[in-house]
Amino acid sequence: MPHRKFQTAKNHRDRRFAEQRPLRCPSCALLEDLLGIGAWAITASSIGGLASVNQTQKTKTSERTSSSKLQIRYPTGGDLQDHQREACSQYISHRGLRAVMAQTKLSQRSVDVVSLELGHGVEDRVKRPYDRRSRTQLQDKVRRRLLEAENNELAIIPRTRNPMSSTTSPTPRVVVVGCGQWGQNLIRNFAGLEVLEAVVDSNPVKAEDSAQQLSAQGHDQVRTPDWESALIDTSISAIVLATPAPQHAEMAIAALNSGKHVFIEKPLALTMMDGELIQAAVHKSGKIAMVGHSFQYHPAFLKLKTLIHQGELGRLMHIHSRRLGFGRIRHEEDVFWNLAPHDISMILALVGQSPTNIEAQGIRHLRPHIADVASANLTFANGATAHVMVSWIYPQKERKMIVVGERAMAVFDDCEPWENKLRVYQYRIDWASGFPETQKDSSESQMVSLESREPVAEECRHFLECIRTGQNPLTSIEEAMPVVRVLCTVGEILRQQQQPMAISNLEPTPTSTSPRAPEMFPLIDLAAQKVKIQASLRERFAAVFQHMEFIMGPEVLELEGRLCEFSGAAHAVTCASGTDALTLALLALGLRKGDAVLVPSFTFVATVEPVVLLGGVPIFIDVDESLTINPALISDGVDTALGLGLRPVGMIAVDIFGHPANYQALRTAANATAGKLWIIADAAQSFGASVDGCRVGTLADITTTSFFPSKPLGCYGDGGAVFTDDPEIASVLRSLRLHGRGDEKFDNIRVGLNSRLDSLQAAVLLCKLEIFEDELASRQRIASRYTSILLGSSARPLILREGVVSAWASYTVRTTARAMLQTRLKEQGISSCIYYPRAIHKQAAYQAYPVANGSCDVAELACTEVLTIPMHPYLEAKAQDRILAVMTQGQSR
Repeated sequence: MPHRKFQTAKNHRDRRFAEQRPLRCPSCALLEDLLGIGAWAITASSIGGLASVNQTQKTKTSERTSSSKLQIRYPTGGDLQDHQREACSQYISHRGLRAVMAQTKLSQRSVDVVSLELGHGVEDRVKRPYDRRSRTQLQDKVRRRLLEAENNELAIIPRTRNPMSSTTSPTPRVVVVGCGQWGQNLIRNFAGLEVLEAVVDSNPVKAEDSAQQLSAQGHDQVRTPDWESALIDTSISAIVLATPAPQHAEMAIAALNSGKHVFIEKPLALTMMDGELIQAAVHKSGKIAMVGHSFQYHPAFLKLKTLIHQGELGRLMHIHSRRLGFGRIRHEEDVFWNLAPHDISMILALVGQSPTNIEAQGIRHLRPHIADVASANLTFANGATAHVMVSWIYPQKERKMIVVGERAMAVFDDCEPWENKLRVYQYRIDWASGFPETQKDSSESQMVSLESREPVAEECRHFLECIRTGQNPLTSIEEAMPVVRVLCTVGEILRQQQQPMAISNLEPTPTSTSPRAPEMFPLIDLAAQKVKIQASLRERFAAVFQHMEFIMGPEVLELEGRLCEFSGAAHAVTCASGTDALTLALLALGLRKGDAVLVPSFTFVATVEPVVLLGGVPIFIDVDESLTINPALISDGVDTALGLGLRPVGMIAVDIFGHPANYQALRTAANATAGKLWIIADAAQSFGASVDGCRVGTLADITTTSFFPSKPLGCYGDGGAVFTDDPEIASVLRSLRLHGRGDEKFDNIRVGLNSRLDSLQAAVLLCKLEIFEDELASRQRIASRYTSILLGSSARPLILREGVVSAWASYTVRTTARAMLQTRLKEQGISSCIYYPRAIHKQAAYQAYPVANGSCDVAELACTEVLTIPMHPYLEAKAQDRILAVMTQGQSR
């Protein structure tokens, strides 16, 4: 039976129309309260504010013939637009009333007049048996609301309802399905709100026990129907699901299709497909669906969210969340699915976006297929990161979230008493020494005052309010779907125990592949290359084992000479790694503590690491569309350094993906500065490239490179080299790599380090140099083919400057559909990587360092779009065809 709100409409229209939610303008909230007065008519008039509220008692005539009029007048200065007038008319019509709406003049000012005639068929509804006190209270309420509306603008009056009025929406009647541990919490709260109609459980004995306990507490009307009976029971308007997660989708969809509002305990679903099916059922039914992310209703979390949104903590940098305890171990899902939904829901609400990168690890102690301890790292496009750790094998209960902003930190600890649940710590970064030092404010922490309210109770009240008003829940299906997506991704990683879904800061070992899912098309193919040089390798290795000089043997000296011949540089000094090469270069140039070095933010961390370790301060510079350091921003970087009291001395330009930076423009910018900055070329990815016929190694004051196995010229371990035309710098470099040695072994004339290349790695590089020119030509052919086909597609290739010949260390495209493209590639057995998923200035260790102009927008955008696909000298045409087919799938070429 429909609520009496729709009784009159049912008499005049079919039931389907009567049960539709009325279209309402904001003013209709007031109409409902006015109609609740029944036999009273109110006229509200306003000229420059409310002049009077007149109440006229209804003429007492026969109920069958009686009628009364109610007029609401308010200015037409935009308050009652055509669509509002239409909405108001429809609403009144739905109520079975006759309405006259017109404009009139009142004291030289237009007003809208809504006249309601309360006639036959509604007297029995609006004529309520109010006693004098109740009627006076209601009249005072209406008068107070009119007075609160500035200039009597009823359109801005907030919606409230009179619980005594027949026009109030029906009180929802709720059935809780599932009488387990958490179901009992929901049963208790909905019973306390006096809306619990029934409890259901697959075990009828549990349901009966719950009903008896409720009866003992004074709730003796709670029924215990079965599931099917609850679905067809018209007295039940909402179903609360506290069932095992695998049952959520089927039961929620059945409830929605039966016309019930639905509350689904977390997690919403165990797969994205189930979540999408529930979402579709919600949209089709038009009913309220809410997910039990109860911590979103916790007073401490609500206050924390307010502090963040008001900027009290500054820019959000990191969130650390721990949810640990002993038991209860689930049979259906692992510990992350069981405990982490609350943490993920809160994190996404605080950050305001979904993560772009997820890493996870699980530990299985009790059963081989279900993780008992799990952790996940989330990375977001705005630079924020989050770490979540959960366990159900832990001696103490822990529910703690730590939020770190650039100005303050907050700790939300739900295991603390209410007065200590939320604390804020102020801090700052001191640059006085030229190195960032954290400084806490004098006060240790500030306790945030909170009102003690049970989150589950607030959650239940919110669900009922959403049903009454039709508003979208705070934890709606739309809020829950991103949470499910994160849970599914973590679950997939834990099941496969594979590498992270997106590349981390560590460069991948080229020969490493997953034993569970070997890739058919790797990014590089060292095995194919080995076939080409196998005979040469045997000869070279035999020579090393013959002379037994494994460190700095004759192969190293030969290699340095061959590198000079190839690059055109006067001097090549080998070392133990590409990172050491940068360190040696900075030492040779005399970098001192407090010196500022301009570096691009779009690079691998090894570019910046030596600067910091040697006491310098990196100034992050944005890149241009080539994704190399932007020459136009060099002066801004210098100004930033000077403004901080630092001495700008030079820059490190990174040749990205094999493409040299714009050294001519950089040289012009460097010479325009007061100190004429030096330039180091980080050519770890570009050895073999050239600009206008000049090869890498001769384009900057000093050039460094890496012989990591995945580089264009790579060994079978680690190695690096420094190139320069300056004989004095070359001499210093040779001293520095050998502990700062002078002319004699035990004469150390400067502080240096141990960074010598071993003879076996030099032997490998000599073998590869024999075929290096051919490999570069093959890389060029494949890259040219890729570019010609991908131009104009959604996967945009990088375009080289005129005169640039790239070494094509990798082939990287930019796309706004990266996740989808990665999935398609993976399904076809095609490797892909993200270089780089996060700009350096957004990473935790480097967030405190200065950024020229305050941001690196181009670099940050690139981190969300770049994707590297297989491209190496031994990639066959058939493999190229398959890769390109996936890259251009669904696009006309």
